Amino acid sequence: MTTDDAAQVWALMRDFVERHSPRHRLRQALGDGLAKGRSKVQVLLMLGEGPHSLSDIAEAQRIDKPYATAIVDQLEQLGLATRASDPGDRRRKVVTLTEAGRSAVVVARDIMDEPPAALADLSPSELTRLAAALSRLRAD
Repeated sequence: MTTDDAAQVWALMRDFVERHSPRHRLRQALGDGLAKGRSKVQVLLMLGEGPHSLSDIAEAQRIDKPYATAIVDQLEQLGLATRASDPGDRRRKVVTLTEAGRSAVVVARDIMDEPPAALADLSPSELTRLAAALSRLRAD
């Protein structure tokens, strides 16, 4: 396989992922305020695992602390999260999901976990070959 072949496969993969992105469905289900920008959904999903400090959020999402604060501000404005002082260290803020935030996590996970119809339509042998190739790429 040549570099041109690899470039063609890469273009096909990018096109497939972009055309089947869950962004539109997330926006419909969760509203523009949350679904605009991937970071808010990623932080929401992270908070679905349990409370986190702003520093933890920034580090895990590989964003700076002011941006993490801005995302949490937006989640609070949407009624999806609350921020409070950490009882063990009052200088530190801990972010927790509200009931509405926990519901949004369930909806987001359901949308993001559903495979595109085009992928689900592949035969079992095609899916096996694709899984093997992707597993090999992920191992590199």
